[in-house]
Amino acid sequence: MSDWLDAEAHADRALEMFERGRWSEAESELRKAIDLNPEQAEWHYNLGLTIEAAGRDAEALACFARTAQMMPDQVEPFIAAGNTALRLGHHRDALHWFGKALRLDARHEGAYAGSIDAHVRLEEHEEAETLFYVAQDALENPSGACLAAIARSLVDREDWDRAAWCLREALQAEPTIPRLRAMLAFVLAAQGQQQRAVQLYLRELREDPGNIDTLLDYGELLVDMGRLSEGAEKFRRVLELEPANVEAHERLGWIALQQGRDEQSHLEYELVLKLDPDFPGIRLSLAEVMLRRGLIDDARRTLAEELEHWLQSTPPPSVGDDPIDRFARLLLDAGLAGEAVTLLDAADAARSDRPDVLRVLALARFRTDDGDAGCAASRRVLRHEPDCVVSMHNLALHALEAGQLQVAAGWIHRGFRADPHDAGLRQLRMRLYAAVLRKTVVGWWRRRPRGRMVPAARPGLRGPGSSRAR
Repeated sequence: MSDWLDAEAHADRALEMFERGRWSEAESELRKAIDLNPEQAEWHYNLGLTIEAAGRDAEALACFARTAQMMPDQVEPFIAAGNTALRLGHHRDALHWFGKALRLDARHEGAYAGSIDAHVRLEEHEEAETLFYVAQDALENPSGACLAAIARSLVDREDWDRAAWCLREALQAEPTIPRLRAMLAFVLAAQGQQQRAVQLYLRELREDPGNIDTLLDYGELLVDMGRLSEGAEKFRRVLELEPANVEAHERLGWIALQQGRDEQSHLEYELVLKLDPDFPGIRLSLAEVMLRRGLIDDARRTLAEELEHWLQSTPPPSVGDDPIDRFARLLLDAGLAGEAVTLLDAADAARSDRPDVLRVLALARFRTDDGDAGCAASRRVLRHEPDCVVSMHNLALHALEAGQLQVAAGWIHRGFRADPHDAGLRQLRMRLYAAVLRKTVVGWWRRRPRGRMVPAARPGLRGPGSSRAR
């Protein structure tokens, strides 16, 4: 009897500590209570809530799973387990827990909303939409949580009109759901209604001024609107709340780069790399600012590290999914033409239908003295963009250096039809005239009559040469 009373006392003190936000003390009291009476399922559930509040989701999930075993006819432990699994990124497990909850209560709004959210995160958008309509039939009133969840699916699919409708309906049904206005602002910005989006972000921040996700989204919108200084202010506000936020540091680095503050950009990018070495594209951004600052050797080392990472990735890099052309151009700017070819070959760029990628591939081939492959890539560009002057310039230059003067003249003539004022083509035309003149003079000299004095040939004028592929 004494142990039972002591356990109850510990549980009561735990509740008091929980309400005061003293998580560690609440956890300690609950563990003492459970040690004295381990059969109290509610205490295991409360322990899970306490550990969850302290930010230890994996341990909280174990507590909720234990509670669900002890209380198989109660829906709350299954919902708690599902929500925790979602936060941990265990989306299949979340569907398992929410499915069990729906078998206990076929009209549980949270179970439907969580299941829809799990399908969205798994990119199973058809399943998410089907379940949304099932929920609409099962629930008596429109569910703001389900509308918000399916809106995320529509945003992922860039179905902006339907996403905006769902979010407006969710605001009417349940306006207290966190970040609904921020989500609607994001959708309106994507539709070009930037001023309306700004108003919604400001209203959201008045109600929740410390929401980091909203600050990041609003800052990004301001950057898109060209208001770089205002956007930077929002990212700095994020860092006041969360000093190690890598997204804010990365955006501040990008803004500094656009404003010509290369040293500050360099510092921000270095910090991002230190905080999160796997942050997408950070080594490319760092190498770019290094090249701008003239730190060529540092840029080469950084690019070599990124190349090694890309070549070892599974699946291999794809020209459709990753900024291959940007990476290859940085390699070329750093004087690593061979590495650029290696990257583009790994990405199977030769099969690409993207002219930007093929242009970079052609340049990399020309820089590695593989002129035939460079010409082949340039011709593929012209099949997609018949007026690409850069490709015609490179084809003319290759023909000129190979002594194929008529071929070079043809490409130069075609290039001038596309752009009569291109400076590179004018330089090539001067080189072509000089080459034709030299060939004419040499031919005349060889065909001159023997045994007679002839006047000395006047050397042909040579204009400024265009000696590199573009």
